[in-house]
Amino acid sequence: MSQKIIDEINRYSCFQFDSTQNRIINLKSQENTNIDEFLGIQFMLDSNRVLHKFEENFEIQIMR
Repeated sequence: MSQKIIDEINRYSCFQFDSTQNRIINLKSQENTNIDEFLGIQFMLDSNRVLHKFEENFEIQIMR
């Protein structure tokens, strides 16, 4: 995944990219998650053909 995408993800208030786990971490509890941010990240990953899978609490695992 490119650094540009990582920088875009890290601009969101509810999400942050964790390079050690290669995943996008939800910083909020499930009920406080900003769904618009989640959908924006999903669109960004799909548009850039980044393979990913969804995990609990709106977290996203990036597939290598």
